[in-house]
Amino acid sequence: MEKNCIIWTRVSTKEQEKNGGSLESQRLCCTEYAQSNGYNIVKDGYFGGKHESAKTPGIFIKKMISAIKTKRNIKYVIVSVIDRFSRNAGQGINMFNDLLNIGVTIIEATTGLNTADHSQKLMLQMKLCFAEWDNANRTDKFTSGRKNCLKSGVYCGAVPIGYDKEGKSINRTFTINSDGQLIRKAFQWKLQGMANCQIIEKLRPFGLILSKQKLHHILTNVFYAGKIKHKMLNYEIIDGNQPPIVSYSDFLKVQEILSGRTGVYKHKKEATQFPLKRHVLCSKDHTPFTAYTVKKKNINYYKCNCIGCKTNVSAKKMHSKYEELLESYDIPQKFIGIMRKIISKMINSEQDERMQSISLLKKQKSEKESKLKKCKIRYGMGEIDDEIYSMTVEALQSDLANITLELSKFDKDLSNLDNRVNDILAMCCHLGSFWRNADLETAQKLQNLLFPQGILWDKEKDNYRTFNENAALSVIRRISGDYKNKKEENPFGNSSKDNLCA
Repeated sequence: MEKNCIIWTRVSTKEQEKNGGSLESQRLCCTEYAQSNGYNIVKDGYFGGKHESAKTPGIFIKKMISAIKTKRNIKYVIVSVIDRFSRNAGQGINMFNDLLNIGVTIIEATTGLNTADHSQKLMLQMKLCFAEWDNANRTDKFTSGRKNCLKSGVYCGAVPIGYDKEGKSINRTFTINSDGQLIRKAFQWKLQGMANCQIIEKLRPFGLILSKQKLHHILTNVFYAGKIKHKMLNYEIIDGNQPPIVSYSDFLKVQEILSGRTGVYKHKKEATQFPLKRHVLCSKDHTPFTAYTVKKKNINYYKCNCIGCKTNVSAKKMHSKYEELLESYDIPQKFIGIMRKIISKMINSEQDERMQSISLLKKQKSEKESKLKKCKIRYGMGEIDDEIYSMTVEALQSDLANITLELSKFDKDLSNLDNRVNDILAMCCHLGSFWRNADLETAQKLQNLLFPQGILWDKEKDNYRTFNENAALSVIRRISGDYKNKKEENPFGNSSKDNLCA
C-alpha cells in the first residue's frame, strides 16, 4: 500500500527561525526522511509557513486538515520536530487526537517517533509538555529581564523619535539626535502658548514632518522628560537613564496646557530638599543620582541606583560641597565691567543652537532648490505634465518661502542682550548663596545653566568633578580663580591695578 504523506513546517515571528530551524531546513529534513523511508509526498503536499502561531491553530493548519479530509488518501503527516505543531501541550494533544480520529499518523522526522505506536505517542506528548515548559520558562526570563531593566531606568521598547540608542538590555544608552533638538524646540514653543498646528508648520522648514497625532504623542510622552512609564511597572512614572529633552517641570506644564489645565499625569510635587536629584551623576557609571529620606532619623540621602555601585551620600554633604563649588564662579566686584564685555561677546558669538538651526534651514533650502530645479528640467523635457508640474512647483515654492522667513528671523540683532547680561552678572556675583536660598525651580535652572549635562560625584575623592561646563562661566571661574590667588599672594593689594581693572 502506498504511504502517502504531507509535510508540515512552521516558524513564528517571535522565534525568528531559531528553535525549530528555518522553513527551508525543516522542509529538507522532512523530505529526506520521507524519501529514505519510502513515503510518497503527495502533490502540493507542503503545508505551514511563517507567522503561524505556535499556541493556537491558525489558517495554515486548518488548510492542512481540510486537504487531508478532502483527498482522503493521506495517512501520514511528517514534521521535523513535534513542537512545530504547537508549543502548548493541551492544544498539541487535541490536534493529535483530531488527526488520529481521521486515521492520520504523525511522524517526527528527527527521531522517527510516531503516533501509531502507543508508547511513542506518549513520548511525543511528553515532548510537547517539555516544549510548553520551555516556552513558559523563556517567557518568565524575558519578562523578568525586561522588568529589571525598567526598574533600573533603562527603557526597552521601541526608541522614540529624537533619540539614538546604543547597546542592549541593561547596557542600553540613549543620545539626543538632530530630531531631538527640534523636538526640544516644539516643547519650548508649546510652553509659549503656540498651537500644535503652528508648531507643525514651524518644524516643517527644518525637515521634521509630523502629523497632529504624532506631535500630540510626542508632547505627552514622559520619555522626553527623562522618565519612564510602562505597564510592567503598573504605569508608575520613574526616572530613566535617557537624557531629557525637556525638564520634568516644563513637561508637566505642557500637560496642563494640553489638557485645559486639568493635568494628564498625576504626580507628586518635586521634593524641595533634593535639588540635585538627577543633576548629579555617578563618576563611575554616569548614572543619575536619585534621592530618599530615612524617616526614623529624618536624614536625606542621594544614591546611585546602578547595580553594584552602592554610592550613597548624605544630602547635607552634597549640598555643602555644591555650594562651595559654585563659590569658585563668583565674580570679584572689580571685574564686573570687564566681565560684562566678555559675556556680551560670548553670548553674541557662541550660540550653538542658533547656528544649528541656521545650518538645518540652509540645508533644507538647498534641497528644496535642487528639487525645484530638477522639476523644471523634467517639465522642459516633457517627462511630467502641466498639472503635476504646477502642483510640485507650488509646494516647493511654499516650502522655500517658509524657510526664507525662518532664516530672516535669525538675522535680527538680539534686542534683549543687555537684559541677559545683567541677569547673568547678578547671579555670578554670589552664586553659592544664590543657589542655597533659591526655590527649587530657580536652583535647578542655575544648575542647568552652569552644567547643562550635569556634574559628576567622585566617590573616592568625596567631591564633585565638572565636565562640559557652560563656556562663558568656565572663563569666569578661571579669571576669578586667578584673581583670588593673586590676592592671597599679595594680601595688601595694589590700588593702582585695582582701579585699572575697575
